[in-house]
Amino acid sequence: MFIPSIIRFWLFLIVVIPSSFCILFNLYYFLVDRTLRQGLNNHVIIIILIFDFLYNIFNIIWLTYFYYLGNSLSLTPSFCLIWLYIDYTGYLLLLLLAAWGSIERHILIFNKNIFLRKQKRFLFHYLPIIIIIIYSFFYCIIIYFFRSSVIAPNYVKSRCNLTYYTNDTSLIGIWDSLINNILPTLIIVIFSLTLLLRVWYRKYRLGQRFHWRNYKKLTLQSLFISIIYIILYFPSIILNLAYTIGLSSNIGADLYSSTLYLSYFVGLFIPFLSMVSLPELRAKFKKFFRFYRRATPIVAPHILPMNHLDHRRIVGKTHLAK
Repeated sequence: MFIPSIIRFWLFLIVVIPSSFCILFNLYYFLVDRTLRQGLNNHVIIIILIFDFLYNIFNIIWLTYFYYLGNSLSLTPSFCLIWLYIDYTGYLLLLLLAAWGSIERHILIFNKNIFLRKQKRFLFHYLPIIIIIIYSFFYCIIIYFFRSSVIAPNYVKSRCNLTYYTNDTSLIGIWDSLINNILPTLIIVIFSLTLLLRVWYRKYRLGQRFHWRNYKKLTLQSLFISIIYIILYFPSIILNLAYTIGLSSNIGADLYSSTLYLSYFVGLFIPFLSMVSLPELRAKFKKFFRFYRRATPIVAPHILPMNHLDHRRIVGKTHLAK
């Protein structure tokens, strides 16, 4: 399966514009609304949206340019390294933050008292986010800036063809495949699905009835997150692991290229998912949309009173005849 470059270009162009608008809309209300801004459950989402917006502005736009013209935006080795660094740093950062967000949701729902004390709030809420950001930035600096500099860039390949350098059998390649790709994806899927099961078990243990209608949104959200990561992420990371442990890069090269391209849509779908899953943002979006429709004047065709004109013409002719 190979996706032509022109189709990749149009798919990116169609999705990246509403996705970026949705990110700005979400961030505006997250940062302006004090209740949303101070909610611990929203902090990871805010950080994800900020980095996701930067990722779209730089990496996705550069990829869109590449798919349209067939070459890198700048034909210099330094730009290729910067492009590669932004591409994988953003990918790794968004994936790890989403994985931690999936874990933290369990803590916020079932052990929320742990955040009442400042020390534990810093230890279990702020510190993991700080560690993820530092790890993502420094890991990619060490891997790509110090190791990829010896490779001659190919400007007619995506990311100058420097990405494939990590597909080796070294310890770094195995670490990158297992720890940075497969493990976070499994955490997102498993913790999203088990959240619903834990809610059901808690109701069962307390002797309360579990009404599926009351948890319809949580069910759909968990399934949607799991399906997105399974369909869009898993194929590329499984192939990447296969290449790491010795599979020839010539086998399934087109499939790997296509699945790697589809994985970018996870970041493009994140703002829509955050808007749908949070009732506060959904309500504000509906209010904004109603206000926009009310403020936009509707121009309707004006029907001329033809009967009245005909009557005047008849009167005029009668007067002349007299």
